[in-house]
Amino acid sequence: MALACERETRVFRASSIVDFPRIADFLDPIVSSIDTHDMEIEQEGSRFLIAAPFGSAVLEPGPGQLRLTVETTDRDALNRLKHALVGPITFIAASENLRIDWSGDDTGPSEPEDLRILQVTAVAQLTPRMRRITFRGENLARYDRADQLHCRLIFQPKGTVSPEWPRLDDRGHVIWPKGRKLSTRVYTVRKIDSATGEIEIDFALHPNPGPATQWAMEATPGDIVGVLGPAANGPKPAGFYILAGDETGLPGIARILEHLDADAHGIAFIEIDNADEEQSLTRPPNMDLRWLHRNGAPAGTASLLPRAIRSVEWPQDLEQAFFWGGCEHKAFREIHRMLRTEVQLPRHRQIFYSHWHRSLSEEEVIEVGGEAYLP
Repeated sequence: MALACERETRVFRASSIVDFPRIADFLDPIVSSIDTHDMEIEQEGSRFLIAAPFGSAVLEPGPGQLRLTVETTDRDALNRLKHALVGPITFIAASENLRIDWSGDDTGPSEPEDLRILQVTAVAQLTPRMRRITFRGENLARYDRADQLHCRLIFQPKGTVSPEWPRLDDRGHVIWPKGRKLSTRVYTVRKIDSATGEIEIDFALHPNPGPATQWAMEATPGDIVGVLGPAANGPKPAGFYILAGDETGLPGIARILEHLDADAHGIAFIEIDNADEEQSLTRPPNMDLRWLHRNGAPAGTASLLPRAIRSVEWPQDLEQAFFWGGCEHKAFREIHRMLRTEVQLPRHRQIFYSHWHRSLSEEEVIEVGGEAYLP
């Protein structure tokens, strides 16, 4: 009995000291990125204490280095915890070519503990350029969150009968099945009912389809995808909301509007191609909805969203305001600069994402790293 109890409470630990000469230049965006991935971060002196559903970690910057420590009681979660740090650090600081070697417990390759399998049950065309796909899966409670809106989909080739999924190794790196990398993309969970196992995701259909758009255009009931997450923080309570996005931000804005309190005040700006792309969105009566039409201009080339944000009359007390947005990188940079320098909206009163880059694919953004993503 004592031996069994000891097994149940075993703690798995690992640590790494990373040579990182420019740690001061990257620390803030690294911490911010980790924070968006369903992690709670508390600063204690120079250290950052991280609590995740599957374990805990510590980031401790020092002169020219970064010390990482991870700990969990779940053997299968150790590599997931390493990945939760390795992924954001190596992406944000891709230019530094960091080497992260771990010492401590090794548990061998493991399947991500947050991986769920979804099967397409229905496909609906909402507008000419927006397609809604309904999936069904099991054990989706972790995705049924108002404070974590995004997930990462893993696309299997059409007709796959016996899918294989990526695993995580002892370095916290992804191992792809048979060395063949599957296409993945981040999407917003538009609706979810974990009790019935149903989840809806809206796909913007781009003129030059990438792997995700192509998959969505060809999707039929029975097709299979994997899902990882959740991530990406949702709105905070406020007296005045500004929501802004293009087609990629539309599903998040629609979901937020549906769940705001009935007395919420503010404006939602949504950039789309033309009036045919407008949707009927449920919203509080005092949330103004403004559709911004590009009228044929390619997505990512208009300045409609920055102009709209510049027209806002913000409340005198900015602690009562909240901004949530997601759009193409160029508009993201301009709006981010505006919020910081002109509006002077406190950092903790905004959640804003660069959802895509007009000149780079997601694979190219990952290769370039933070320089292609950060404002």
